[in-house]
Amino acid sequence: MPTIRFSMLHRFLLPLLAALLSAMAVSQAAAQALLAPIEITPANAGPGVARQITVRALWLIGCLPTATIVGSEIARKRTLTIYLDDLQRDVFRCSDLLIPHTSTVTYTPDAEGDLRILVLTNRGTFVGEATLSTRAANSNRSQFDLTGMWYDPATNGSGLTFVHGATRNDQVFGTWYVYDAQGMPRWYTIQNVTWSGGGLQAGGTLYETRANSIVCVPPYTGCPVALAFAGPAGLVSIVMQGPNNARITAISSNGGGTLTSNLIRSIF
Repeated sequence: MPTIRFSMLHRFLLPLLAALLSAMAVSQAAAQALLAPIEITPANAGPGVARQITVRALWLIGCLPTATIVGSEIARKRTLTIYLDDLQRDVFRCSDLLIPHTSTVTYTPDAEGDLRILVLTNRGTFVGEATLSTRAANSNRSQFDLTGMWYDPATNGSGLTFVHGATRNDQVFGTWYVYDAQGMPRWYTIQNVTWSGGGLQAGGTLYETRANSIVCVPPYTGCPVALAFAGPAGLVSIVMQGPNNARITAISSNGGGTLTSNLIRSIF
C-alpha cells in the first residue's frame, strides 16, 4: 500500500507540482515582459530610418505566431495594424502551456508625423497599441495633437475646439467661444498656425466673426445665420505643456488688451 501511494503521488502530484512551478516561472517572466508589450527601436528618428517594432505576448507552445504588417488609414489618424497570426493552429495541436513570445517587424516611415500602432491577433483580439513618432532632427513639427475640446477651469463656460492635421500637414483650425463685457457670446477662429520651439509652441492669427441681428423663429433662441463680417482681431500664441495641457495667449490688434487661459483637454 505505501508503494502504491508513493506511485500515485509520483504519477499525479509531482507532475502537477512541476506544472505549477513552471506556470509560476512563466507568469513572472511574462509579467516582466508584458510591462512593455510594444517596443519601438529607435524610439525617435526621422523619415527614412527603419524602425523595429517588437510585440511581446503570451502564446501557446506549438502555435507561436508570425507577425504581419497591414498599413491602413482610418479617418484622420493614420494607423499601422500588426497581425499576430498563428497559422499552425489549424494544422498542429497546441500545447496548454503559455510562454512569453516576441514578434518583430520592420517599418520605415517616409514622412514626419505620428502613427498609431495597433496590434491584433488574427481572431481580432486586442493585444496593445503604441505611437510611432517620426521627426527629423531639430524639427518644429508639433509634438502633440491639438484635436479636441479644451477649456480653462477658471472660466468654465468658455472654451476652444481644435482640428489639427497632426499626422498630415500639421495645420490647425481653432474655434474660441468667449463672452464680452455685456455677457454676449463672441466667436473667434484661429488660423494660419505655424509651429516652433521644437514643436511645443505655435502662433497664429485670431479672426473675429459676426453676423447681422436676426429674430429667430420661436421657440428657438438661437439660429444659424449668414456671415456678416470676418476679419483679423489679433495674434494668438500657444505653448504646449503636455498632451493635455496648454497655455494660450491672445493679443488684440485693436487695443482690446491681452487674454491668457490655462487650458486642459476634455477627455471623454
